[in-house]
Amino acid sequence: MIEQNQRKSIDGDNPKVYLIAAALGAGVGLVSIAFLFTVISLKNLVWTTDHVRTSAIVVFVICTVGGLIVGVLNHTAEKSRDQAHDLTEAIADMEAVETNQAPSARLIFGRATLGIASLGFGGPLGPEAPLIALVAQLSSRLSHILRITQARVVELSVAGSLGVLFGVPLVLAGIESEEKHAGRNAGQRLVARGPEIIAAISSLIVITKLLPEIGIHQFTSTSSTNLEFGIDLLWVAVIAFLASALGRLVIVSIPKLRKIVIEKLPGGDIAAGLVSGAILGLSALATPLVLFSGHHEIQELLNGSESVAQLIVIIALKMLVLIVCLAGGWYGGQIFPLAFIGASSALVVAELVGSSATLSLVAAGFVAASAVGIRRPLLALILGFVLFPQTTYLAMLLAAAISISMLNRRPVSLEH
Repeated sequence: MIEQNQRKSIDGDNPKVYLIAAALGAGVGLVSIAFLFTVISLKNLVWTTDHVRTSAIVVFVICTVGGLIVGVLNHTAEKSRDQAHDLTEAIADMEAVETNQAPSARLIFGRATLGIASLGFGGPLGPEAPLIALVAQLSSRLSHILRITQARVVELSVAGSLGVLFGVPLVLAGIESEEKHAGRNAGQRLVARGPEIIAAISSLIVITKLLPEIGIHQFTSTSSTNLEFGIDLLWVAVIAFLASALGRLVIVSIPKLRKIVIEKLPGGDIAAGLVSGAILGLSALATPLVLFSGHHEIQELLNGSESVAQLIVIIALKMLVLIVCLAGGWYGGQIFPLAFIGASSALVVAELVGSSATLSLVAAGFVAASAVGIRRPLLALILGFVLFPQTTYLAMLLAAAISISMLNRRPVSLEH
């Protein structure tokens, strides 16, 4: 391990790494385009028109069939996996391929197919987990060609995938394990990540030029975004504690239910996929907002006029389907689903207290729930800065500080 870290340090000092990072980032952009385009194409094929999502039978059948496909894929290709297929597992896979032998092509494309099916059939999950795992596994096979360490290739590739997904070099937020930061101050970390930032920018340029419609959009609201010092800051704090608690509840529940599914549910992976798909379908009958990651659905909530009771139902069902689908073997990330839950809880508080600073309160819930849920407050905060206007920054900073204090007092382990 010491030798590998020394090699990585040498790689970081070599100017050619910056050229490799730019080229690798562009390649990751192309791979990401292929993955996301396939997901979108499947989604458009399955969910053909708007009226489909209002047809109860069609919605239920699509979700159930999707669950069955997920179960079959898990049964045929993932027999040795007993963890939930989420962002935590994707990061663990990323770290594993940095040092271990590159996985087989069958495993790489099998997992990519599982991610595509999970997202295309309406799974309440984000694309970050399967995409991070895909580019890490593919790039790990290139180290001997590029003549840099396998660990370095994987890091650059994952940085590129984050640039594609979120529009900024989120490597600055520390997507990898905390052990890699040992012995380095903030300045050293920033310098060491120069090639990763280049890879992220390169991949972002590629996808922006070739497939601009995939990019994330900033949230808007017709309500005021300005916080009133005093009472509104109190509501931000309330929302931050509430959203953090909901995020924690989701993350704690997933491995517990996953263990029950593996040990108690007869029929194995196929039954788990089928049952979770059916539950997703039944929940979608109550509200289609529980489908998909929640990114676009947050804007739908901001544009809508749901009552407090409706919002509470949406929150409860989104939490249910997120936990059930990850426990049932669906493959995807939890950043945006958690953010959706936090944003929805903020709207409940805003309605109850009559605050007009809707977007600032939603931004606070967005950051708090995702920060606690993925245990990376800085990543959640940077993502919030990208997605919300500057007038909401104070609310997000306060929410991030509260989420950090909750993490420090009540550590949440993401190890399943």
